[in-house]
Amino acid sequence: MILDIDAGNTRIKWRIVDGDTVVSRGDQATQLNRQGLALEISLSGRIERIRVSCVAGKEIIENLHSQLCEQFDCRLEIAEVTESTGSVVCGYRDYSQLGVDRWLALVAAYAKNNDAVIVVDAGSAFTIDIVGSDGVHQGGYIVPGLRLMHGALWQGTERIKVEAKPIADINSPGIDTGEAVDKGCLISLVAMIESLAAKYQSRVVITGGDALLLRDALKVDTELCPDLVLDGLAVEGVGLRVVER
Repeated sequence: MILDIDAGNTRIKWRIVDGDTVVSRGDQATQLNRQGLALEISLSGRIERIRVSCVAGKEIIENLHSQLCEQFDCRLEIAEVTESTGSVVCGYRDYSQLGVDRWLALVAAYAKNNDAVIVVDAGSAFTIDIVGSDGVHQGGYIVPGLRLMHGALWQGTERIKVEAKPIADINSPGIDTGEAVDKGCLISLVAMIESLAAKYQSRVVITGGDALLLRDALKVDTELCPDLVLDGLAVEGVGLRVVER
């Protein structure tokens, strides 16, 4: 069995797979791991590999290494961005500057579709990556995610610190401050995605904590893939650096 881990800035997600079958999965706040709380992973059977995507810093890798090497008697394999993986070629001038989570997501999305895709990760930061039909990554965009947008507004003025209500039709204006903030933040991201989808005539593949919220608001063909980064860890040829025990 293989344990795959996606350590993001907000949450650490994990799943255990046996062949093509997901045996178990879970997640916890990244901050709890920083505070020394171990991942609660229990299973019957042997873990043969542990593959990790981490954008949360060296401290998290060290914490995971200390826990998991002892718990499962297995080395960690840390994902790294490479110039290319299979047919997918990184579009950054310096490929090492691309976030590994974005790389794994776009590699996985292209592997699933084998065609041009727009890869959206709706997390703390909101990222969009464009991949052509030939697998060449054309670059991307990074803007604040929904929570960061809300946070910036809340810091800017006391008057909008109100309890937000569920979002209904984002195309109709908000009729109180909380609703106006919710709709304004969401519609700005939706407009960005739909504009790029129209320009590149590509399928949108979306992942991240706010993926479902965005998917429901979009009017373009969208594939929801909650585990896209974890899927990327399993793509043949992805760069993995072994951490010795």
